[in-house]
Amino acid sequence: MEQLKFIGKRLVYLVVMLFGVATLVFILTKMIPGDPTVANLSQRALNDPEIVAAYRAKYGLDQPLPVQYILYMKNLLQFDLGTSMRTNKPVLSELARCYPATIELALFAIVIAAILGVSFGIISAIRRNSILDQTVRAISVTGVSIPSFWFALLVLYFFYYKLKLLPGPGRLSNAFTAPATVTGMYVIDSLLEGNIPKALDAVSHLILPGTVLAAFTMGLITRTARSNLLDVMSTDYIRTAKAKGLSRPGLIIRHALGNALIPVLTVIGLGLGNLLGGMVLVETIFNWPGVGQFAYESVLSVDFPSIIGVALLIALNYMVINTVVDILYGIIDPRVRCS
Repeated sequence: MEQLKFIGKRLVYLVVMLFGVATLVFILTKMIPGDPTVANLSQRALNDPEIVAAYRAKYGLDQPLPVQYILYMKNLLQFDLGTSMRTNKPVLSELARCYPATIELALFAIVIAAILGVSFGIISAIRRNSILDQTVRAISVTGVSIPSFWFALLVLYFFYYKLKLLPGPGRLSNAFTAPATVTGMYVIDSLLEGNIPKALDAVSHLILPGTVLAAFTMGLITRTARSNLLDVMSTDYIRTAKAKGLSRPGLIIRHALGNALIPVLTVIGLGLGNLLGGMVLVETIFNWPGVGQFAYESVLSVDFPSIIGVALLIALNYMVINTVVDILYGIIDPRVRCS
């Protein structure tokens, strides 16, 4: 019962935050400099007042801001994000088209980041102040510091152009056609088709962009896991377990690691939210048709409905992930539920 109340409170907070974020996104979008009419109509069309008036009326740009806001909130409650000014397609369908590509890449990257980050953190904490520890810390600092666009160009140059070990930009090689859309994620859809070579090719295309995106989050996870594990290892109950003769691997895995990884959940959640928002430069360099590339094209064309849709999607990602992390906190540590 207590757990259900805890989850219920978090879901209520989620709804309230969604309303606040939707209002803030609307206000900020209207503050963007530039006129979507000028950005999307040709010069010849702009010289015709009737065409300009019809365009503004079609997208509600001729209405006062309060009226636009009421219509915007009304449409949101009906899950209607409007029509893209750039493609003339519903924004929801455009996001549904590009979001699976971002999800696939983000999940691949966060799995790499979590596995390597936690492993490096444990190694670094166990071998504190050793050469191995210094090496791992140097790798984590490099991962956090290195610009993603430069790292992307670097790995493309060496592993694709020079060594030809891994495929380059895109989601599939030219030898394969896109699988029938079920989830929108090529690896899963290829497996559902029963086409193993196509699935493996899709996985190979994930390696370079996934590694680039994982580098930053991996560095944060490594540092967080190391510092928290060192803190836990200095507590009284760990010293007591040591005095009882418990082996070092058993001490870390059975007693220290569980408590040390609780803060790491937050880092993983924030990293996943960041990745699901679409990484514009990396997606552009690797020609990845995800949310980041869609957002970039929408901003260039001052496509208000699409910009609002992307902003709401990114905000929803963070809020849902943070809610899930809060619930996991409550499951792992009952003290969180009590507070």
